[in-house]
Formats: sequence, structure tokens, C-alpha cells
Amino acid sequence: MTMWYIIDQILIAVGLVVFLLVLLAGLDFYKLIRVSAHWRPRARLYTKQPTLFIHGYRGNRYSFGHLLGRLQKAEIAKKSMVIWVGRNGRLHVDGDAALQANNPTIQVLFANNRADVQDQVRWLAAIIEHLKEAYGVTQVNLVGHSMGAITVLRYLLTSDHAVVDKVILLAAPVNDPSIGPDTPLVFWSELTSRGPVKRTRNYNYLAVRAKYFPTTISVLNIAGELLGTNRHDGSVAVDSSFALRSLLKGHVRHYQEMLVRGPGGAHSMLHENRLVDQAIDDFLWRD
Repeated sequence: MTMWYIIDQILIAVGLVVFLLVLLAGLDFYKLIRVSAHWRPRARLYTKQPTLFIHGYRGNRYSFGHLLGRLQKAEIAKKSMVIWVGRNGRLHVDGDAALQANNPTIQVLFANNRADVQDQVRWLAAIIEHLKEAYGVTQVNLVGHSMGAITVLRYLLTSDHAVVDKVILLAAPVNDPSIGPDTPLVFWSELTSRGPVKRTRNYNYLAVRAKYFPTTISVLNIAGELLGTNRHDGSVAVDSSFALRSLLKGHVRHYQEMLVRGPGGAHSMLHENRLVDQAIDDFLWRD
């Protein structure tokens, strides 16, 4: 076997590899052309149906403030109103008098941001009743972060839940021993197809009343996971948030989950994450 023969064989092998790579690249390019030719983005819906944003334990105007600003800057939705709830439960409304903007958003702020969740449920009910009476609102969307997500879930168990269309939950402590302040260690319980192995008081509260959740709502449940952790966002475990699956999946009109991993999945960073912005847009305002 001469040296030239070996070189020829090597060149042939290299040529075959190059040919295969070019062929694969060509196939990918062909697929890309076909996708771009036939793909159409989902059209954005513009309605007068308001979306309420409810902050978590010790939350404030910054909790959803930046997110709402980004949505408005992108002309996705307009921050039309801020409703402050005083410590006595009295409502203070600041914003558009007629809620005529496209995709209007309403930021809900509790003066007592450490209040019991059932107090917040009553205040949220009062807000929605006020929107119905003063502005003729017949349907709303609800977005809640952390304890605010539990406030949303418990509101859905009231008799007035029929006005709710879509719900987005961020870092919901569904199966946590504390739905307000953080515990020294992040609580975790294995999640099975039948629900969590260890069930907390809040999970049992929701489970006992699960049949009262409205079947007409659509729910997007978003959880965060910091890398290098035992599947949690620094405050709430992924399996705690997704424990809601065993209560709602197959019961409501539509239920889906989203997991955000990395630094942007931190508990207080979920509402500062552009992926979450996009998910909110897609879920609420895309056809």
C-alpha cells in the first residue's frame, strides 16, 4: 500500500464528510425556507377586557410596575389604572375613567401588604365588584405573584368567579406551609400523579374545594428554578407550584405549565423576566 493510495483514501473520506455536511445544511436551509413561507405569527388580540395584577407578600408598586411598563412600551397593553386598597379596605382608584384602552391593565396594591390571604380575597372581590358597577366590566383576567397567586386561587372559589376568563400564576406556593413570609428552608414534597406526598394546609384547603373552581377558566402556571438547587426558585419549590396540576388539570377549560430556569427564574425575578413577558402576551392576547 503506497503513501499516495493512503492519501487518496483520506481525500475521498474527507470529500464524503464535506458532501454530507453540505447536504445536511441544504436540507436545513430548505426546511427553514418552507417554514418561513408557511409560518404565520399568531395575531394579537386587542380588547377592552382588563387584566388585574396582584403582588405577593410585602409587595409594592415595583412588584409588577416594571413589567407593566414594558408591556406598555411594546404597545401590547396599556397600564390604565392603579387601585390602592387602604388598610380599612377602602378603594382608591387612579387612572382612566372609562377603561377604553386596548388591553387595559390594572395594578392592585394593598396598603397592608402583609395582610391575611382571606382579607386580600375580600378586597379583590370588592375591586372586581367596583369594576362591574362603575365601569360595566363583565369579564377580567387575573395575574398573581406568590401570595398574590394564592389570593387569586382562593378568589376563584367564591361565588363571583364567573367574571374571570384567564389566570396566570407566578411562583404560586400551592403546597407550602407558609403562603406569605419565607420559611428558613424551602419546603419540598415529592409530586406524584395523585398530588404531593406531603400535603400542607393550603393545599388541603384548595383540594377540599377543588370542585368549586370554575370550569370555564384557562390557567397558565409559571414556576422558577435556580440552577444548582433542589428544584426551587429560592423561596418556592417547583413541585409546590405544580401541585396545582392535580387539582385543575382536566377540570378547567385549559391548564398549562411553564418552567423558567436560571437566574431569571428566581422568585422575585419572574416578573422581571422577558420570557415571562412573552408568555403573558401569548397567553392573554394572542389568537
